[in-house]
Amino acid sequence: MLQRYRLGQLCMLLLVIALQGCSQGKYIYWKKPAPMPEEAVTGLLAYQYIALNQVADEAIAGYCLQLTALRSPGYQLFLLQLSCAERWLAQPLDEQQRQQAIGYYNRALMPLVRAALAGQDTRALNLKLQLSPDSDESGLAFERFFLAADLQAYDPYMLRQQDNGLGITVIGQRENTGSEQDRYFPPEGIFRPLTVIPVKLDYSNPVLPVLVLRGVYMQQQQQWPVAAQQYPLNYDPASAYLCLVEVAVADRLEKTGLFNADKVEEKLGIYAIEPLSEDKIPVLMIHGLNSSPLIWRRLSWAIFSNPQLSARYQVWHAFYPSGPPPFFNAMRLRKRTDELLHRISPDGEAIAANNMVLVGHSMGGIISKTFVQNSGMALWDTTFYRPAAELPVNADTRQNLQDIFIFAAKPYVKAVVFIDTPHRGAATADGWIGRLASAMITLPKAVKNVFGNMWLALTKDDIKPAMRSYMRGFGPNSVDVLSPKHPLVQQLTLLPLQVPVYSVIGNNRVGRCADFATCPALNDSVVPYSSAHLPQAVAEHVVASEHNSYQSPQAIEFILKILSSDTAF
Repeated sequence: MLQRYRLGQLCMLLLVIALQGCSQGKYIYWKKPAPMPEEAVTGLLAYQYIALNQVADEAIAGYCLQLTALRSPGYQLFLLQLSCAERWLAQPLDEQQRQQAIGYYNRALMPLVRAALAGQDTRALNLKLQLSPDSDESGLAFERFFLAADLQAYDPYMLRQQDNGLGITVIGQRENTGSEQDRYFPPEGIFRPLTVIPVKLDYSNPVLPVLVLRGVYMQQQQQWPVAAQQYPLNYDPASAYLCLVEVAVADRLEKTGLFNADKVEEKLGIYAIEPLSEDKIPVLMIHGLNSSPLIWRRLSWAIFSNPQLSARYQVWHAFYPSGPPPFFNAMRLRKRTDELLHRISPDGEAIAANNMVLVGHSMGGIISKTFVQNSGMALWDTTFYRPAAELPVNADTRQNLQDIFIFAAKPYVKAVVFIDTPHRGAATADGWIGRLASAMITLPKAVKNVFGNMWLALTKDDIKPAMRSYMRGFGPNSVDVLSPKHPLVQQLTLLPLQVPVYSVIGNNRVGRCADFATCPALNDSVVPYSSAHLPQAVAEHVVASEHNSYQSPQAIEFILKILSSDTAF
């Protein structure tokens, strides 16, 4: 876990970026806000309030629009417009009129929210602002706030969505405590979407009215009453996710996780990107070799930006050091997933505990397969001459070996999307680059303990010939296991998949390779089509891409259609 001082530095940096409108971020930049009013308002607006109360309901829309032509320093003109907007919203409106009234309301509210977030002293402008934010789902207070409207991603695919309801979207952030439920969230901090809405205007002191703003925290879009009408509140979980991405450091751990896994062992886990929910289906995304959860930026953003999908699914990211063999990491990630689901639903009855979609890229796809296959004794018998009970090893080593080589399909997984997955291995693992990478990998103590203890008790005659070269020293690493010659990879392809699966396959030769039938050399520069193709897949989508189809807009659209379908799984 990151040290607290490091967390503070990261969050303070983000705060400075937000306030200064700087554009030096990794993934996002902050638009420079308009200048705040500086002069006090005159008493002329008092007459406007009197006039507002005399306007007939059927004429209120036109009257509100006329107010936009007024020019007055200070903030009370915005208050007048808000008052007019509330009367407008209270009328029976068709959809076009509703959207026009919502836009007018939010434009009037924005400068007031901006001033409150900046901590500006508006008393000199004949107005006092109070912001009362809700706490998060753990009851902990947010420590910093960022205005979502000022946030933009450098990636044009991840442009911020338009407002979808009343109120101003704000991101609340607090430090990850590292305890209780926080253990299942990214260590960089907790980021949650808030919607700021005015809840009270106190005119008991007419010289200095007080506007109370509430930062409403919600886990999905909610309705807000305006007189007899109901309106959706603005809801923007995608912006909260982008703030997390900006301060995330997982991408700095990719090579360390491959070549020196012990340094990042403590970060292995399943991380929820949003509040844990027993009523939403988890989408667990598992990265590949020399990679991190940050590869899922586009796909995660696309889910958060879709109101229907964000209401139905919760996004989870796996992180693991990718140097150890995938079967070892798969065993650990299965256990962590079981643990998190038990945390959400101890009785195992909740929607989340009985429904999950896996999305795995490359080696993450190999790991995902172990969630939906029954290995029986196939992998064990491919490796050892003796059954587990007859191996002369201690109880812990025996149990670890059984957990690695013998597994059953998880009943809570209902579908898998494989992206650029080398089901039959990748020849690059046997090339000189693969051999060099394999030689540079230092396995973590967790792997050495298992295989080191095994070798203390076993001889080469206990290991079947085809596996001996892969079980040398302290055991195989991830690059070794991705070889097309590896017996376990080949054995895994023979095991039936217990749920519907889908394939995304990259094609880096679009100009020359239209399809595999006419171009058997079709590949993504790392994994050939012949290895990535699964005949049993419900659907397969070949996209123009290198070995990074997770960022292909066509691939993401394909995945979103799967998630949107009621018959997909």
